[in-house]
Amino acid sequence: MIEEVVVSGLEDAGYAVATAQSAEDAITLLEKADSVVRAVVTDVNLVPNKLTGWDVARRARELTADIPIVYMSGASGHDWTSHGVPNSVLIAKPFAIGQIVTAVSQLLNAGGSTVGE
Repeated sequence: MIEEVVVSGLEDAGYAVATAQSAEDAITLLEKADSVVRAVVTDVNLVPNKLTGWDVARRARELTADIPIVYMSGASGHDWTSHGVPNSVLIAKPFAIGQIVTAVSQLLNAGGSTVGE
């Protein structure tokens, strides 16, 4: 499962990771008063006809304007540029876990806007 690989890779790199089973759960986690989220890693299309990774990112940015966001997408030709999301990266599936770890690290350290493939 992709989630397990991503969590393992980030934990191996020294990051503390909290997971959510749905976009709704992720938003609840972000909204908890005692929650300290420094970056968000989300799939663009989580569950059809429900909240998506874009919704999670939107709420995260409402709570913390400059929070880094790493999007994953398996959709080829996804129209990333129409979303114009600063301090974020889009990584296309399939990917090597190192790409996710590097993206999180770079975004946390630089706070720059990038688009990855």
